[in-house]
Amino acid sequence: MKIAISTASITTQVTEEIRNAIVKGEYEPGKKLSESALSKHYGVSRTPVREALKQLEREGLVEISPRVGTRVTKPTEKELNELFTVKASLEGLAAGLLAKNQEVSKIDAIEEAVNQMEKAVETKDHDLFVKSNKYFHEVILEGADNSKLSYLLELLLNQMPYQRYVYLSIEVPNRLEQSFLEHKKVLTALRKGDPKEAEEMMRAHVEASGKQLKEGIAQKLIKG
Repeated sequence: MKIAISTASITTQVTEEIRNAIVKGEYEPGKKLSESALSKHYGVSRTPVREALKQLEREGLVEISPRVGTRVTKPTEKELNELFTVKASLEGLAAGLLAKNQEVSKIDAIEEAVNQMEKAVETKDHDLFVKSNKYFHEVILEGADNSKLSYLLELLLNQMPYQRYVYLSIEVPNRLEQSFLEHKKVLTALRKGDPKEAEEMMRAHVEASGKQLKEGIAQKLIKG
């Protein structure tokens, strides 16, 4: 697979290609990534590959160890517990604030995201589901209209390859359908304008996602 030359830098292109491969599970957690093999695969020199891997290390997608090499990151169970506990609290708060604010345009956008998720469930389209899920959570945060909350959640998400976690979690049998129903419950609470219910439904959804991720594919994802 040779990277086509474009106005974007080769390093940026290689970074994007490797990132997408990790996020979609083509390079599984724990897999060793060889600079020489990657440079051959993408048809570039080792320099942009090396720079790409450094960037992905900053994003938390890979771990680079002297004399060991580069591997796709495997979090510990403790790290997953901590990340999803905080994420549930922050996103629960965001959903509650949006339910209180009742910004109709945001709630309409969330409903469209849920409709797209339903289509994704019917067609087993994981890419569409992940894209719609990302939009759903982004709009809820925007609708919360709290810059400090946005900052804290962005800080948290920068510590984990969340999109990869979504892909991995929906591989668990029946998780796609369950996740859709959880999102639908959040939407219902938002339409009702019930901050308490919206927060509870969002927290329950995030906690369920974390639980499925740990229990369903622990042997693939977690260190040890």
